[in-house]
Amino acid sequence: MKYYIVTGTSSGIGEAIANKLIQEKHKVFCISRRINNRLTQLASNLHTGLWYYQLNLADSQEIVHKMREIFTFIDPEIATGIALINNAGVVSPVAPSGKLDTYFLENHIKVNLTAPMILANEFIRRASPLKIEKTIVNISSGAAQNPYPGWSAYCSSKAGLDMLTRTIAVEQQRETWPVRIFSVAPGVVDTPMQKTLRQTSEDDFPPLERFIQLHKSGKLSQPDDVAEKIISLTFGSSPASGDIIDLRTF
Repeated sequence: MKYYIVTGTSSGIGEAIANKLIQEKHKVFCISRRINNRLTQLASNLHTGLWYYQLNLADSQEIVHKMREIFTFIDPEIATGIALINNAGVVSPVAPSGKLDTYFLENHIKVNLTAPMILANEFIRRASPLKIEKTIVNISSGAAQNPYPGWSAYCSSKAGLDMLTRTIAVEQQRETWPVRIFSVAPGVVDTPMQKTLRQTSEDDFPPLERFIQLHKSGKLSQPDDVAEKIISLTFGSSPASGDIIDLRTF
């Protein structure tokens, strides 16, 4: 029996991942700011195991409390694998440095980087006694490697997430039952985040036209396709622990 903890399941890639896992009747823990009634109804219809936590990931202490509770529901007698998929993220604020709102900038780092760090820390701490496959998947971005004007917060938070991946992989090399961890850049995906980005002014985000054209020309990846690929990589030997991969070319 596989257990999955998935963040950011209210929409987009996170919702698509949770949807597929529920249909496959895995045990799923969803975490998002808003309850996704489509997922809870699906789980009810299929009579499968779904635990849903409504949580603001900017609240660090609440993350710790929820992870402690989640692990009380994991049965080591039937568990064959457990995964944390750090998918939740925000794109705002989008503007050049010097024009950023301090509150939104701080919230951005809390959600995109601090929360995944705390979740990974708690996951490793609580999963360490389990002699099963253990995986952390960090949903990153090509922006972690490429600077975009207006995206200093987003580029920086995703670059930090990738370094977290690489560092944990090195730390886990000494463990008998290590946590495998890798980062996935999914490409440009047709999600509400992209819709928000397209509504930004070109003054604040000069590359705006490129993203508008990708949408108009139908070149955005679909969340269901991206979710299927991510799930297929979660357990196994490839990618290797510490890898940072582009899902479009992997």
